[in-house]
Amino acid sequence: MRKQISFFQRLLTREVISYLIFGVLTTVVSLASYALFLHLGIGLIVTNTLSTFLAILFAYVTNKIWVFRALNFEVGAMFIEFFKFLSSRFLTFVIDTILLVFLVDLLLIDPFLAKVFTSVVVVILNYLLSKKAVFK
Repeated sequence: MRKQISFFQRLLTREVISYLIFGVLTTVVSLASYALFLHLGIGLIVTNTLSTFLAILFAYVTNKIWVFRALNFEVGAMFIEFFKFLSSRFLTFVIDTILLVFLVDLLLIDPFLAKVFTSVVVVILNYLLSKKAVFK
């Protein structure tokens, strides 16, 4: 008799678990730098841009090496891969920024709480884009 694999067992692969771990760490990099830049009095959009940039650099390295194990370090291939990664992250950055401005400026939600919410959306979108378009 074959043992059925549950939905959660199929979902919780090494790749997904490591993506979640590094996604949390990337979010920590993003939120910590976001909080620091806000504390320094930097404007909302600049703060979001700087914190996103730092998170993207961290995420590229961790996703390439530990999550998707894309261990091709040939310069041309890495350039194309990094360009795809940046493009996908730029898309989610735009979504993040639009949601952030909507939540903070229109719904008057605390900027840090709004960033936590948008980060959840961004983590999910980034996984799907990385899996399907970048590190395939």
